[in-house]
Amino acid sequence: MNSGTQYSPIVYWIPLLIFFIANLWIGWRSFRVQYNTADACEEHDDFWITGRKQPHYMVGMSIAAGWLLIGFMTWMAWATYEHGLSGLFMAVVPWAILLFCMVALTPWVRRLKAISQPQMLHNRFGLPIRVLVSPMNIFCFIIWSAAELYAVALILAPPLGVSVSTMIIIFALPVAIYMWMGGFRSVINANILQFFMAVVFMTVMALLAWIVARGIAADQGATIWGILSEQELINSFAYPLKESARATTILGFVNLAFPIVSIIALLPGWTIEEDWWLKAQSGASTSESRKGVIANVIYNLIWVLFCASFVGLMGLVIFPPEVGQDGVLASNALLGNAGGYNIFSALIQNYVPGWGQVLLIVLLAALSMSTIATFTNVCAMNLSYDVLQPLYYRRRGFPEAKIVIWARTISLLIVLATIGLALLYTIPSIGATLTDGYYLSSGVLTAGVAVPVYAIFWQRANLRGVMVGSAVGCLATLIFFILEYKVWHFSYNMPVFDWIFGTGAMAGTYLGYCIVGLFFGLVGLVVGTYSASAPSLELLNAVAVHPVDDHEEFFAGVRKTS
Repeated sequence: MNSGTQYSPIVYWIPLLIFFIANLWIGWRSFRVQYNTADACEEHDDFWITGRKQPHYMVGMSIAAGWLLIGFMTWMAWATYEHGLSGLFMAVVPWAILLFCMVALTPWVRRLKAISQPQMLHNRFGLPIRVLVSPMNIFCFIIWSAAELYAVALILAPPLGVSVSTMIIIFALPVAIYMWMGGFRSVINANILQFFMAVVFMTVMALLAWIVARGIAADQGATIWGILSEQELINSFAYPLKESARATTILGFVNLAFPIVSIIALLPGWTIEEDWWLKAQSGASTSESRKGVIANVIYNLIWVLFCASFVGLMGLVIFPPEVGQDGVLASNALLGNAGGYNIFSALIQNYVPGWGQVLLIVLLAALSMSTIATFTNVCAMNLSYDVLQPLYYRRRGFPEAKIVIWARTISLLIVLATIGLALLYTIPSIGATLTDGYYLSSGVLTAGVAVPVYAIFWQRANLRGVMVGSAVGCLATLIFFILEYKVWHFSYNMPVFDWIFGTGAMAGTYLGYCIVGLFFGLVGLVVGTYSASAPSLELLNAVAVHPVDDHEEFFAGVRKTS
């Protein structure tokens, strides 16, 4: 850090420990609420969905807090730094479409009398699909959690004077404890504190990037836009990264292949991410949930989408890149090997005085903790509530009080497992494999989970259809991912698609595995569905005609398969 005073690690530790204590206090308060419930059954409901009593502001802020994650913020800053305005189509455009899809989906989510997505599938099709989909969800969310934990440890470890491995353990332990104490109630309550902290961090970073970029432009007798428009990146750099690829518009695309593929490949999985479904289901009413989801649209547009991508564009002025051969960008040396992914940390280290760095460290921690808690809570619910409860707890006749103890224990163990995975990221060979898993997760979520989840609302769909669709889609995703990333190295032709968009167009998106998985998942769903009889009226009645706001009716439906 070269712009301010280098403080002793203890100075950085003090605000971070205060943040940890605040989250533990929230966990303790959540535990007390559950301890004072009428019975163990009500305590169990509160642990997983807070009794379905959340007001709209809790719903909206909690969803946004879960998505204000370091990985996503740095990815969007990287996208606009590495690809200029064309980078907006890598994340901003699909994510913006997702936000408005969520508003439309909220009443559909609340037509299902179930807490988790696997339970929704169970009610509509049967237990086997609940057990099949749960591990897929766990795979996606625990990989994301571990990657986020590793990312925040990389940033926090140096100023705090500890190793990355030690930081991983220290940072995750408060999450493990407050998750054990209050489950989903701890998550959603802590998300409010974390939301405000993350908003302050992103606002400060966007303002800092603009002030620094404006100062650099003024020193050169130019404007920010003038510098941007003169860069090779903006004028002719093209995505995908191909030899002699030159864009003809400021958006930087040779053709429309990438934005189309990214929307088709990523949007189905993003729209059914279980964390936001659970939070929408937790609202006191459909009206409250929808208002919360609409508020989340505003939060995301401002602090998740605009601020991060804006920082990336300002980075082109602050850290002028070098354009190498074939239009491939070489990031400024100050950004290191990670290139555009380091923009946030480089800004802090080079343009924030020491006291400001101390404050930003703890604000940055909120971005990660909110996501790690949100995602590990989903994993714990899928394992305990969706797999162990129907297959083990109920079959062994566990009373509700004992099930709650198991639920708390599983929540704790999931965070510990996340710590283990994050530690493996520090081993280069294993870390590379986990990174592959991170990319693979998007395809698994789309083909393995989204296909059966959306089939809930197709009346002809049956158990065989969703089982075949989910299994075949997941398997096709894995096989094509290996071929695309490890065997062909993005050099292949896709029939029909490449004829329309040009040779190698699909390969150039790096998302072919998602498209192939989705295609086979849908084919498997249709073939499997029509090779078996139509579902019974009882199964079809699992989807209510209207959103269910009566809590007694809702929990009566939950009890049938809980």
